[in-house]
Amino acid sequence: MKRIFKQIGRIILYLIAGIVAVTLVLLLVIKIYSSEDPEPIVDNNGNDLPNSIAIIKDTIINGASQRLTIRGNDTSNPVLLRIHGGPGEFHMPQFYKFTGNDLEDLFTVCYWDQRGAGPAYSESLSKSSITLTDIVKDGRDISKYLIKKFGKEKIYLEGNSWGTVVGAFMVKENPELFRAYFGVGQMSNSIENEILSYDFALNESTKNNDTVSVQKLNKIGAPPYTSREEATNAVPIQRSVLVKYATNNLHFSNSDLMKLILLYDGWSMGFKWKTITQGQYGISAPILWKETMTDLNLIDEVSEWPIPVYIFQGSEDHFTETSLAKTYFDSIKAPTKEFYLFEGNGHMASAENPKKYHELIKQILEKKE
Repeated sequence: MKRIFKQIGRIILYLIAGIVAVTLVLLLVIKIYSSEDPEPIVDNNGNDLPNSIAIIKDTIINGASQRLTIRGNDTSNPVLLRIHGGPGEFHMPQFYKFTGNDLEDLFTVCYWDQRGAGPAYSESLSKSSITLTDIVKDGRDISKYLIKKFGKEKIYLEGNSWGTVVGAFMVKENPELFRAYFGVGQMSNSIENEILSYDFALNESTKNNDTVSVQKLNKIGAPPYTSREEATNAVPIQRSVLVKYATNNLHFSNSDLMKLILLYDGWSMGFKWKTITQGQYGISAPILWKETMTDLNLIDEVSEWPIPVYIFQGSEDHFTETSLAKTYFDSIKAPTKEFYLFEGNGHMASAENPKKYHELIKQILEKKE
């Protein structure tokens, strides 16, 4: 009997040693892929494209840390500045590549991580400086930097979700910097959007006998909310329910996502750990929720666009309600405007149907607006 126990003990020790060894190897691999160096642009044979660019630029703009990840197959292409959603999210260039909507064959793409978000976060940043006004000013100066760096007269602008708010005000303040605007998951009237989004989440939870979600939604109550603080607390709860029932045609698994995070060279190991343990939102999220989710209405605030406007909207988008996005589109004045409905797609239409998105953008470029 003692011999059996000894053998079992040895087996357990071997298993523990094996687990430790595998863990150490995995950590070493992750460490190797955490250099914060840009991943090169290569051809099908793995050779660097001669006129490509792949850089990561951490910089201070208007007193705040910002990260610019700039990638493209050919620097002679037009420049596209991408504005992430959230608020308070950050860019994952590797996700764009994985889903196939990176557009790096058509543009020199700048993925901008805003003040207080993702790898641009700095503990020295005052919370009082995280405002829509400050971010819009940052976007202006980044646009000027890109114009100068690549010798362009103007650049293209793409806003995603909350980024469409930033993009709208950037164009309103400095239209001379931009050739055209692409809005994916276009925001419009924040109060009306939250009412419709809440109703959808509650109806779907009720239909699916999801009593836990119904209780959560009943507890926070239906919008509109009486204060910014109340909205800041309520909206994330509503979103946690909405994500369960909203259409999402993104074709990747949790293991795919983990690989994208852990094996992406452009992030430090510490940031990867923070992303896995704390999620995709930083300190700027609740601050900006207060500012933009209670009384923002682009129909009133940005009704005229001096540049061409192109809206790309999933028919089943309940994060930025499609009916409101269309109402906003119909209300605006612009030299050229087009509304592209992605049937059967949700909030991330460009990533859910990247081939259609790529083809539409290509057609727009060929028009040479």
